[in-house]
Amino acid sequence: MEPEVISACQNVCRDFYWVGPLTEWLGNLGIPVGVGIAWYQLNLWRREHLAKRNAETSLQLLSKAVSIKRAISATRSAIEQIPTEAKDRSDALVEVKWKRLASYNDDFDELRELQVLHEALVGTDAVRNAVDTLFDVRQELFAALDTLHGWKLSPLMSAEDREFHRKLTHRISSISAKGDEILPLVNGAIRILQEELVPEIRMQSR
Repeated sequence: MEPEVISACQNVCRDFYWVGPLTEWLGNLGIPVGVGIAWYQLNLWRREHLAKRNAETSLQLLSKAVSIKRAISATRSAIEQIPTEAKDRSDALVEVKWKRLASYNDDFDELRELQVLHEALVGTDAVRNAVDTLFDVRQELFAALDTLHGWKLSPLMSAEDREFHRKLTHRISSISAKGDEILPLVNGAIRILQEELVPEIRMQSR
């Protein structure tokens, strides 16, 4: 009987000789499959992390841009309190507005830093150009204020100079929406930023 048992074992081993190699092959296959799954999970985590960070940056950027819009509006306010001791009210008005605009320098610096960070993450030309527009507006206001400071109207001024003086005065003060060159630029920049950034804030694909 014992020889027959040995023969049966040999037959079983012979019939299932492929089990050992198969087990080894499956074990070896599990290594690259596991690595692939881990790599996929890592990339998925990276994409989610990047999307969340971009959403946070976009929210901060849009919020700062809206703050800049309010700062520009405050600088261009048609209602100002001029010091009673001021000898020249025109120059005093220019100085008040110049100091107020300069007080927002840190906000403009933060806006640029956020724009650069956004560009590093996912930046678009539209966002960069819109932010540049807000900086251009600030430069236009500073230039107008510097030009108006000390510039006195006189009967000897030419019609061209008077018109230029009027335009600069209108530029630094939002007297009327009609003919306002600054307001459409600011509103246009904010609208573009909203169109570009809101989907990123909501983590929506565009």
